[in-house]
Amino acid sequence: MLVDYLAQKHRFQDRIDQFERKYGMTYTEFEQRIETTHEEVYEEWDDSIIWGAAVDMLADVMNSIREIEAGSIEII
Repeated sequence: MLVDYLAQKHRFQDRIDQFERKYGMTYTEFEQRIETTHEEVYEEWDDSIIWGAAVDMLADVMNSIREIEAGSIEII
């Protein structure tokens, strides 16, 4: 289970890193730029959705990894 979560962590982090290189900023900075711009760029909007999902999923995976490492996970 831990190996699977570590693989997911790597996959989500790689995706986040790709977007950070592409736009030269963090997701939070990018999100603020999208919200304050008056021009809609569909590629950026699509990237925002994918990037945001990767950020959220990475947080979930990191939480699961911490739970496993702490021994506080229950397998049913």
